[in-house]
Amino acid sequence: MAASVASAIPASSQFEPITKGPSAQEDQAFWSEALGQSLNTLLSTSQYNEEKKLYYLSWFNRWILPAMGPRPVNGKPHYTSSFTHDGSPLEWSLNWKEKKAGQTIRFTIEPSNPKTGTAADPLNQKAADDFLTKMLGSKDVPGLDLTRFHLFLNESNAPEDHAADIIAKSPPNRPLTRVLIAFDMEPGSDIVAKAYFLPGLKSIHTGIPVKSIVFDAIRKCDGPWGTYNASVDKFDSYLKSFDTSKSEAPQVFMFSNDCVADTASSRIKIYTDAAISKLADAQDVFSLGGAIGGTSMAEGLKAIAEFWCHLFGLDASDPSVRDKDVLPSSRGKGVFVFEMRPAQEGQAVPDIEVKMHMPGSWLGETDAEISQVLSGWFAKYGHGTLADRYEPDLSAAFPKHRLDSGNGGLAHTWISLTWAPKTGLYMTMYYTPKLPEFYFVPT
Repeated sequence: MAASVASAIPASSQFEPITKGPSAQEDQAFWSEALGQSLNTLLSTSQYNEEKKLYYLSWFNRWILPAMGPRPVNGKPHYTSSFTHDGSPLEWSLNWKEKKAGQTIRFTIEPSNPKTGTAADPLNQKAADDFLTKMLGSKDVPGLDLTRFHLFLNESNAPEDHAADIIAKSPPNRPLTRVLIAFDMEPGSDIVAKAYFLPGLKSIHTGIPVKSIVFDAIRKCDGPWGTYNASVDKFDSYLKSFDTSKSEAPQVFMFSNDCVADTASSRIKIYTDAAISKLADAQDVFSLGGAIGGTSMAEGLKAIAEFWCHLFGLDASDPSVRDKDVLPSSRGKGVFVFEMRPAQEGQAVPDIEVKMHMPGSWLGETDAEISQVLSGWFAKYGHGTLADRYEPDLSAAFPKHRLDSGNGGLAHTWISLTWAPKTGLYMTMYYTPKLPEFYFVPT
């Protein structure tokens, strides 16, 4: 078993480390031990060839390990992330496409550094910028562009001199995370960086609703390729149809961009959570109350219905299936991701593309139960090999996790689903490495 990223890579193939010195080396050795074996295994079980696997491992060693920040000391992390439910500052994901044999490995991190959580960066708003700026200068991620990243970062920032007051006013269960960075390791393509911004802390300080902060930022993205105004207006119109004083009203909480140069196909994504108890609820939010049309939407609604029936053992031919309450409010909320693209004035507005994210707990009480649900789904759509190996591969990637036990929380954090013309069904499974449970322990 490859115990770490560094030990998995021949010295001649490694990128030169971007940080040096005894302390930095010890930090990276810790993160390598905690994360390297999982990445190595995920790449292997997803059929990455040896050359690409070594390349990604080497790149991860150079860039991602330093971005995890100082190692925990006596079990106490330098910075306590609230990105995942268990406090892990990294989340893996496995992307499955119906029309493609292999899978893609991706991951998201909340970058940190020695200044994070100190007076120099109390809300961790600078580490992601420092991280991506260094990466931009290295050209190790071709096509990286930070123009829109800096726009969105500035639009969502909270004043650091009010950090203590903002944290005190923040609801106990609300994540304090401000900026996340994700990377796709798509075989045959360059690595792509994506950024995610949570304006909740700015909203607490200013009193401006999160959705207004998000919409105002997006409306500042006008350029030669057009605007996102028509899509934003459609989205806002749907949100205004709800009584916002009620808990079931959908709530915008995050927005995102791909860190590439602006083009006619540039995506901006809005993340919204919503209380879901039945299929009709999910399909209503997914289509913005029927305001989004087109083939992809029709197929996406069909996919949600098919998975819903597969998950809850419902009869798809039952005319009342959409209105059967199957999820109590205690099971959490679904998250809906709306991808928007620019349009020139007078031209047709591109359809908004939507993904539905389901908490892992919707699928089962243990990771083994969730694996069985997913394996049945993959087999149903012609991916029998993946169905057979899904749970064994998961166990190999996370050997410390007890997949048959719900104690300590699930490894599966989210499962997303949509449909697209090029991919057919498109699903992503997200996993926490459970770093606090297995690696943040006193020595």
